Amino acid sequence: MSVVPPVLPAISAAIMITCFFAIAFGFIFKDMLEYQVALWNIKRQTQATINYKNPSLIVAYLALTVFMTLFVGECLSVFQIGYLFASILAVVVVIPTALLVWVQLGEMLKLLAIGGSQAIDIDSYLSMPELEAKAKK
Repeated sequence: MSVVPPVLPAISAAIMITCFFAIAFGFIFKDMLEYQVALWNIKRQTQATINYKNPSLIVAYLALTVFMTLFVGECLSVFQIGYLFASILAVVVVIPTALLVWVQLGEMLKLLAIGGSQAIDIDSYLSMPELEAKAKK
């Protein structure tokens, strides 16, 4: 009597590889973004905005998104729903979320450039007098 493993080893390896690359590109993107914010902080007087739309950051974020989509697709394919259906679900879930995160990142960086770190601090958001007046209107 032979025992069939519940998960194919090739799928497990693909899941681990895509997870590794998604995490690696996430760290790369985070470090590059922190560098851009630090660079902006040094040049705050001459540079009005944080340059987050440079090609290297975009490539790192796209690679993160691609590997995350592959990871989610491969994880869903373990349930044997078909790789095509799992890939479609992964694209539907990951791509809009990644676009939303990119847009929100831009808005947060604009807030950071305009109001400093207090502008993005959620805990002290309504404790600023000028914002309290706007919130009451």
